[in-house]
Amino acid sequence: MMRVFIRGLFLLAMAWGGGGTAAAETVRVGGYPFPPFVEADGSGLARDLIDTLNKAQSDYVFTFVPVAARRRYGDLAEGRFDVMFFESPEWEWAEKGLPVDFTAIYLRGGEVFVARAQPGRGQDYFAELKGKSLVGILGYHYGFADFDADPGRLARDWNMKLVGSHSSSIDMVLAGRVDMAVVTDSYLWTYLGRTPEARRALLVSERLDQVYRHRALVRRGGPIAVATLDELLRRLDKDGTLPALWKRAGIVR
Repeated sequence: MMRVFIRGLFLLAMAWGGGGTAAAETVRVGGYPFPPFVEADGSGLARDLIDTLNKAQSDYVFTFVPVAARRRYGDLAEGRFDVMFFESPEWEWAEKGLPVDFTAIYLRGGEVFVARAQPGRGQDYFAELKGKSLVGILGYHYGFADFDADPGRLARDWNMKLVGSHSSSIDMVLAGRVDMAVVTDSYLWTYLGRTPEARRALLVSERLDQVYRHRALVRRGGPIAVATLDELLRRLDKDGTLPALWKRAGIVR
């Protein structure tokens, strides 16, 4: 009887005092194809960052959830994911009135224009976009179009075709099917590293279409608060983990 009584006291103490180990909260990280951050097969920097966060703490388990670029707003509203890395408040989140917050900036980058290199063609080729044919990615937001991702408007006002990947965009430029493509600088450097022969075939703009100020998007009411994720990223940046991650990926910070 005494043994049962002592065991009961022990269990009560565990319940009152939190003596047991609390289960880690699952945080679903949405990601759409956006190389090199999210590749078509789901790999990329976002997955590397998820692995890094899971190793750095034990309160949360970050898991990857694939989404489509154009569907990400509806998926967020339906609660399909809680966090999205490498996002920007400028990409229609405020306009759509969705319940999201953003961390501080943790990575910078941008988008450049690429065209076929030809004798006599220089940087002035990128000064005027009207009258040229463009190619970009479906669901992406472009600075020259005031960040309006509507395919109809991009086709009508900017003679812009939309495809599913940066590699397809560059292939269309090299094949002469369009005049220029808009690609992320981080993808372009990795692409040129893999295909050095393309360096002489492409002219890359010094002009940026937009400057990326990458933040993490956090759904309000989700399992992790924006302040908590902000602090986790800040610590990883301060101890050199994030800079090392960007360096391994070939991204210059």
